[in-house]
Amino acid sequence: MAYRLILDENVEHEVAHRLENYGHDVEHVDFVPELGKGTADQPIARYSLDTDRVIVTYDDDFVLEVDEGQYRAVLYFDDAALSVEQVSDIIHTVSRNYPQEALQGLEYVGEEWL
Repeated sequence: MAYRLILDENVEHEVAHRLENYGHDVEHVDFVPELGKGTADQPIARYSLDTDRVIVTYDDDFVLEVDEGQYRAVLYFDDAALSVEQVSDIIHTVSRNYPQEALQGLEYVGEEWL
């Protein structure tokens, strides 16, 4: 199943391209006019609610500082050493196992999905 995603600024642009090739609807914070590079986490969280997009991030601020009710859902990678291919494949694998509607709050994702 295809996800609607918003990638945080710390996620490589190539991840967006790979996920689009898998059929996902992907936006990157850097290219959303009302957001852009350097946008604080709160506006990104609101944007995810307003547009029904799951946030993809390596940023632990979504773990420590943003309440789960403030965003649609977050796929949080705590291992920033994963390759672009691994991150893309993990998200796609999650999407094949869980529809977007099943994602709620903060979801830790990593190598266990490979």
